[in-house]
Amino acid sequence: MQFFSPERIEKTKALARNDKPFIFDDGDIRTLHFNEHVVQSAMRLSAPDELVLMYTQMMSRFLALHPAPQHILLIGLGGGSLVKYCYRQLPAVRMTVLESNADVIALRDRFMIPPDDARLQVLHVDAVQYLAQMTAASADVILLDGFDADGAPQALRSRNFVSDCKRVLRKQGVLVANMGDDNMNIVGLLVQGRAVFSAPHVWWFRTIRDNSHIAVAVHADDDAIADTALHGTALRIGADAELEFIYPKNPLTD
Repeated sequence: MQFFSPERIEKTKALARNDKPFIFDDGDIRTLHFNEHVVQSAMRLSAPDELVLMYTQMMSRFLALHPAPQHILLIGLGGGSLVKYCYRQLPAVRMTVLESNADVIALRDRFMIPPDDARLQVLHVDAVQYLAQMTAASADVILLDGFDADGAPQALRSRNFVSDCKRVLRKQGVLVANMGDDNMNIVGLLVQGRAVFSAPHVWWFRTIRDNSHIAVAVHADDDAIADTALHGTALRIGADAELEFIYPKNPLTD
């Protein structure tokens, strides 16, 4: 949740129309909104490929677990922060973006998202249906950042959807999910993630500055030595990024 001055709230409120996405410029920063209270995405006009929001910086840390992905599946386009970052930083990677809101896609040029080409494809589809229809494991990384005007859709934290995420990931593939700060979304994703991926392969981080919560899961077989190495990598990610490493606490009891 973002907190703004009364003056900014009034300015953005004047732009809000029927839960449609809109853009607000404040100096060098361009933001995407559905309402006057929450920033969906942020871009620095002078450095459009920079990751401005803390949670996007955290999500980019998947490279510590999978440094050379061939195919990244992104769920939720927003202002394209992660798309642009991956497109520039990983010139050999292929990316497929799933976005259900045509109005969000229509703003892609305003956020300087590259046009579709051999490496990048933005699809106007429902991610739940799209993953359910995929027949082969083809993704090395899934970046889940799907939010709408009402927050995180319940369908994106269901057991079936999390199972489909694991099914379309290749072995050692990584799922990184932005859980925001909504307790229902956090508990739902973590409970289903621990059940589907198995608890040793799921970690929970919190960005201290803005209270965003990130889940990371790896499609790995149970192996004590490998699990210890993965856990060590997760600890290093948290330490390097100055994140609170919450795993292995159970969100239902702790």
